[in-house]
Amino acid sequence: MSSKKELPKNKTVFPGKGRRKTPDSHLQKDDKTRKAGRAPEIKREADTGRGAAKHETGRFSFTYLKALHRQNAVESFRRLLQAPVSTLLNCLMIGVAFALPALMYLLIANLQVLGNGWEGTPRISVYLDAGLNRSQIANIRAEVANDPDVDSIAYISPDEGLQQFQQKTDMQGVVNALGFNPLPGVIEVLPVPGLTYEEMDTLAERYQNLSGVLESKLDREWVQRLQSIVDLLDQFALLLSLLLGITVVLAIGNTVRLGIESRRDEIKVIKLVGGTDGFVMLPFLYAGVWYGLGGALLAYLIAWGVLLGLMSNVLELAGLYGSSFAPSGPGSSILLTLVLSGIVLGIAGAAVSCRRHIRNIDMS
Repeated sequence: MSSKKELPKNKTVFPGKGRRKTPDSHLQKDDKTRKAGRAPEIKREADTGRGAAKHETGRFSFTYLKALHRQNAVESFRRLLQAPVSTLLNCLMIGVAFALPALMYLLIANLQVLGNGWEGTPRISVYLDAGLNRSQIANIRAEVANDPDVDSIAYISPDEGLQQFQQKTDMQGVVNALGFNPLPGVIEVLPVPGLTYEEMDTLAERYQNLSGVLESKLDREWVQRLQSIVDLLDQFALLLSLLLGITVVLAIGNTVRLGIESRRDEIKVIKLVGGTDGFVMLPFLYAGVWYGLGGALLAYLIAWGVLLGLMSNVLELAGLYGSSFAPSGPGSSILLTLVLSGIVLGIAGAAVSCRRHIRNIDMS
């Protein structure tokens, strides 16, 4: 009997190591190799899956928010339509507040157009003494014409001036009753282009000191006065806009507050089931938007109505002065400004009222 134990036939002993290897060991090694080789591919697939999931979640969130805002906007608009009289009165009050600064800016724009129409031909009128003879008049004309700051001159005799006066007015009988021509000779001076108003004013003062000149007057003086009035009106319109903007915010805030009080029980229920203050505020914010937008559109219509009502009188007044000036109406810029201002002030008024009253609702 041999002292050595027989080894199993299905196992092999590696010399010096004593590890055993079954026949399927090479299969397990191949599986591990394939898994190690596929590891980067599996990681990429997992990352792709997580990115797709995030994309779907983001798209779902955006879709949900879009639907939520659409629903609240439509619902708040329907609530306003359920009380048409009060809604119209509130929008009309806001529209009047918007219409006042809009009319001020419309007036300023038309005054600027009127002033710019007269700024193209600045002239200096030099009125001559009626006792001057032809030689003295010719000397004054030559001295003015040789001035380097003068582009051209035109002399209007007393007879020509009287003829132009009679053509523009119906005072023929008054002139005949006087028995003489009261108008002096006038030299119309056109300065060279590029002179400032101060330089033209200095030029007019220079002619005032000439012998035989009664008066030297710069015809653009009234334009400068008009520009000063326009600047004053512009500042006043800005101040008026700020004051009326505060009035609009307070009016919308008070209207939204009444809506919050009428829906107090509904707000309590929403808060009890987990609704946040932002969720509760959303329909009231859209109500403020609708109030501001309605007031802005009514203000635009009011501005057009006032302009059309005054159009005939303005045209008649311009005709008396021999001008073809026609006032321009509120354009797209004023409409866009009114709409944007209405939306912003509507949201501001509703937000102030909501932050103050919704958070103070007693849940007990």
